[in-house]
Amino acid sequence: MIKWYFILTLGIGLLLIMGFLLLLVPVMLGMGGMQLTGACTSGDPAQEGGGSGVVQANATNSNSIPSNYLTYYQRVGKSQNIPWVVLAGIGKIETDHGRTRLRGVRRGEENYAGAGGPMQFLKSSWAAYGDDGSVPPDGVKDRYDPEDAILGAANHLRGSIGKSDPSISLSKADIRRAVHLYNPGNYTPQSNPYANDVLAAANRYARSYSKGSANFINASACTAGLTAASGPFGKRIAAAAAEWTVPEPGTPKTTRREAQRLGKKIPYVWGGGNGSGPTGGGFDCSGLASYAVHKASGGEISLPRVTTAQWNGNIGTKLSPNAALAPGDLVYFRGTRGPPPGHMGIFYGEVNGVRWMVEAPVPGSYVKFSKFDGKSSYMGAIRLKAPVEKIRAMAPAAPGIGRGAM
Repeated sequence: MIKWYFILTLGIGLLLIMGFLLLLVPVMLGMGGMQLTGACTSGDPAQEGGGSGVVQANATNSNSIPSNYLTYYQRVGKSQNIPWVVLAGIGKIETDHGRTRLRGVRRGEENYAGAGGPMQFLKSSWAAYGDDGSVPPDGVKDRYDPEDAILGAANHLRGSIGKSDPSISLSKADIRRAVHLYNPGNYTPQSNPYANDVLAAANRYARSYSKGSANFINASACTAGLTAASGPFGKRIAAAAAEWTVPEPGTPKTTRREAQRLGKKIPYVWGGGNGSGPTGGGFDCSGLASYAVHKASGGEISLPRVTTAQWNGNIGTKLSPNAALAPGDLVYFRGTRGPPPGHMGIFYGEVNGVRWMVEAPVPGSYVKFSKFDGKSSYMGAIRLKAPVEKIRAMAPAAPGIGRGAM
């Protein structure tokens, strides 16, 4: 009797365990599918119609800003002539900089009103104000990508009050009205609680903030050759090098060009360039890389000045000639004389099916985009590690922005 009771009990236990595992497997597969789907899709065609306006999600009390969001807020604020703390205030109140767990933030989701992404755009408002904020540009306008969404928010603020041109300065009243129109409800600019909350958050950030961990939920991983190993730091290196190129047919488009501002091509100059920019009127190949890395790292990384010292030094992870490349990788080539490498460039990424690099090639040439493939002298690359980000307090900025000030 005891023997049969034991066998029966054991059998029931095994059935329960198998049932639990069968329930667990589809859950795990579903989670994996969500991650894979979110990694490589644009999420929203931007041309679809719908209602209008932007809908608030929620906020928390933390005063931290994810480090990558902070970079995007400050970059867009500078380029669009909007106090970056206002953009951060919107991001805080809408979704806590993409950190809320409420529906409508993750790629492919919308909240009850149809808003989606970290800055909570409806499809209709995204069609009007959406933009490609990626650096370097990836040709996609994605309301779920924080780089794009934050630039879209800036476009909404300016466009809604008829002052789209960034050269037009915004008054305090302009900013309050623009924030009000981001989520107007049935209020006036002065009575709108949403505007009050956003501007109060902006005022707090103007006084102080802390850098939080980067938030890569919804960040694009399939544009311009970007891979997980590259990340924002690599993209910043590539973008910094591309500043010194000039527009040429068929080459990637960039949003910032120092060469255009100066009105000329930046020539190859042997020994030219350092972390601050061109010297002697131009760059050589390693001088251009020194500038790009120094700027992308906020001055934290200074490369050895010449290619051989970089290649033979311990500055990053070496990649074999067959390894996959990512934006910002330093690529090295054998020269015609002297010990290798004799030349280098900065890998930019794949755009329209072509892999590009930025280089200062030879005397008589200039800083330019060049096609990477087909160079038989390529000998490998170095991938740099991003510097450890420091927590710092922001000095008071944009005084008067906040509740009741506008």
